[in-house]
Amino acid sequence: MTANLVIFLGILYTLLHLLALIGLLYGYRLPGLGLAIALSVLGLGYGIRYGSRACLYAATGIFAGLSLSFGALVVATWRPYHMLRLGLSAWTFWRLCRALPLMRLLQQEGAFPLPMSRYGERFLRRFQARSGNKRHV
Repeated sequence: MTANLVIFLGILYTLLHLLALIGLLYGYRLPGLGLAIALSVLGLGYGIRYGSRACLYAATGIFAGLSLSFGALVVATWRPYHMLRLGLSAWTFWRLCRALPLMRLLQQEGAFPLPMSRYGERFLRRFQARSGNKRHV
């Protein structure tokens, strides 16, 4: 569920920053940088979904930074939009922190956090066959 939350927020932030980049949404400073962060969050969400502990740590760090950033904006401006984003980022950060020990257990058991799609499973088998790793999932 945590991976799905990160993926959802990555999609949401990407859409918002794309709208800001083309000029349909105002109030975003540096929409290009925000778009890069949003796409990173989206990619990290998929990395978490397929069992990458490094992606989990990176997403935890990004959401800690986003929580601090939105917290500073809430203190400075007290706008409901910033409070909503602070709430979402802090909640996601809390969920990611709770998922850190669980990821280690899932990796030790050789299980992914979420079932893979049949396309993802097919891609993984091809990748493992090319790399010489014959372990099947």
